Parts: sequence; structure tokens; C-alpha cells
Amino acid sequence: MERRTFLTGAAGALTMIAGCVGSNPETPDDGPAASETPTATPASPTITARSLEPRQDCEEPGSATIAAAGATVTVDGCIVGKNGCMVASLVSATYDADADELAVRVATRDESDEDEACTQQLVNRGYTVTVEFDGGLPGTTTVTHDGVDGEQQVAQSETGG
Repeated sequence: MERRTFLTGAAGALTMIAGCVGSNPETPDDGPAASETPTATPASPTITARSLEPRQDCEEPGSATIAAAGATVTVDGCIVGKNGCMVASLVSATYDADADELAVRVATRDESDEDEACTQQLVNRGYTVTVEFDGGLPGTTTVTHDGVDGEQQVAQSETGG
């Protein structure tokens, strides 16, 4: 009788530890891993057009104002030329995606003919720069003048975001 009790107890004990004996798999396999859907990175703004339109003489030399509306950044400025033949000229309007910045650079250039005489006085030249974008506006716009006083940053403004 004791033998039956012993065998019954041994069988029960082996059944209880049966799941604990053996090797564990190195990595559990729950089937194929769920694939992650990549999050679309928003496209950086891209310049689609840029232009400078000369305006009449202006009253605040060495200044500029920046406005943003829709997909356009507009800069109204006043740069100083060294004589009466100088006109405002757009040197560059570039977008730096890393800095999220539009950099507008305006200078003056001589548009006179070779035999044309120019007044020998400083002149204020107004201008409007228009820069059109696709994919949003830059976070910041900076305007630099390269005129009779050298290169100077004349305006900076948050334009996007």
C-alpha cells in the first residue's frame, strides 16, 4: 500500500515539474514582427520664384520690413546708393533648410551708360522683393543690404511656423 502511495505521489510531482525541466528557446517567436509604417517627413519649403521690383525713392534708408502671406514672403526696403545712377538689385534669395531660414541680400548697382553723367550724391532707393514658396514658408527671414555703408543686416522676422 505504501508503494502505491509513493508511486502516486511521484507521478504527481513529476507532472508538476514537467514544464519546468527542459531548455528555453533563446528568443521567443511570436510570429512575424509588425512592420512600422514610416512617418512622412514634412517637405522643406522650396523657392519657386523670386523677384525685385524697384520703387520710388524711399524715406528710411537702411531699413526693410518683412511680411508673409499664403506662400509668399515680401520684403519692402530702402537701400542707399552712392550716386544717382545706382538702382536696387537682388543679389540673392536663398533658403537654408537646416536653419529653416530665407536669406535675402540686396545691393545697389550702376545702370548708367558709359557716356551718362550721374549725380554725385547719395540716393535712397526703394524696392520690393517677392519670394514665392512651395511646401510652406521658412521659419525666419533675414534681410541684408550691401550698400555704401557695407554689408549690414537690416531686418529679421519670424515668417513661418
